[in-house]
Amino acid sequence: MIQLALETTGTNGSIAVLDGKNVLLDRRFGRLRRTAAEIAGQLDGALRWCEQQERRPAAIAVAVGPGSFTGLRIAITTAKTLAYALEIPVIPVGSLAAIAAVTLHDRPAGHALVGLNAYRRQVFAAEFSREELTRDNLIHRCDDRAQVLSRGDWDRRVAETLELSDWVIAGDRSIHSDSAADRVSACEHSDAVGVGLVAAGLVAGSALQPPKCFSDPFTLSARYLKPSAAEEKAASR
Repeated sequence: MIQLALETTGTNGSIAVLDGKNVLLDRRFGRLRRTAAEIAGQLDGALRWCEQQERRPAAIAVAVGPGSFTGLRIAITTAKTLAYALEIPVIPVGSLAAIAAVTLHDRPAGHALVGLNAYRRQVFAAEFSREELTRDNLIHRCDDRAQVLSRGDWDRRVAETLELSDWVIAGDRSIHSDSAADRVSACEHSDAVGVGLVAAGLVAGSALQPPKCFSDPFTLSARYLKPSAAEEKAASR
């Protein structure tokens, strides 16, 4: 299955085209200009490439959180619009599972601890094993695994993980001390590739036709895990 994978969960974004779990195209963007300003051009380039290669996408996989509130809205709105226009389904993928998948795809380690900045001294965190991310019949149970930790709890989790030989730490470097940040894994491929790897496993691991991981574009929603600062302020009134 040819799929277009998209993620804009943080400051930057990425887009990838995969055939199953084989990476055909991988591009990162948002470093020089805002992600919102670049995403349309990047999508156009990826779709033109697919047309030239005669590889029409059969689905769109998108990272749906947790992550940046604005970033998630950009990716999800884009995926909804494109899926509706192309009349293809959407596959929602957990952001942390995607990061773990691409991290372990590039390394021999057996486990990954993933963290993203949830702001206000909190961290979106989750642990994953290579086995559950690479075995299609197990990937369903870890796709939406994520929790919100205090910064103190996260720091303790990181300290424990640094003592383990078969683990890697992935995600956002900004949530670590300088010494720990040097141990955060940098991947050859973008997080969009991780989105595609997880999506391919979800499709292959589904016993239903069409696969139960397919979502109607109109029902697609973000996994925020926590209210925004504005929502917390309104609730406290």
